[in-house]
Amino acid sequence: MKNKTWIAFANRKRCHHAEAFKELGYISWTMHRTHFNIGDIIYFFMSDERCIRFKGKVVKQNCNREDSSYWIEQAPNDKTYRIQLIEEYHGTELQEKHLFTHGFKGYLRHPLCNNEELLSYITSKF
Repeated sequence: MKNKTWIAFANRKRCHHAEAFKELGYISWTMHRTHFNIGDIIYFFMSDERCIRFKGKVVKQNCNREDSSYWIEQAPNDKTYRIQLIEEYHGTELQEKHLFTHGFKGYLRHPLCNNEELLSYITSKF
């Protein structure tokens, strides 16, 4: 099976994903209603910065949550994927205003993998 590339929404009001990535080198991501596979690439749209900032890779599944201390609210006690940090983007071309010109629709309720134009654009910047 070919690995997929995804965009996921990191909600700063719920969890400090950026700090977890920087300090742990990974985040835990719920398996509930998410269908990642080991090896999938995920780009994270940061709710507070309104941009794509991190590129991660799914390296494990069915894990216990290990990033609970970074949560604002009570962290879910659920099975998760471990997503390892691959790269952090520091430019300006992945800000929301640029993403809109490549098919971004705004808020992501669930991770998406079917917007080829947008994913190609993001991939070209990392």
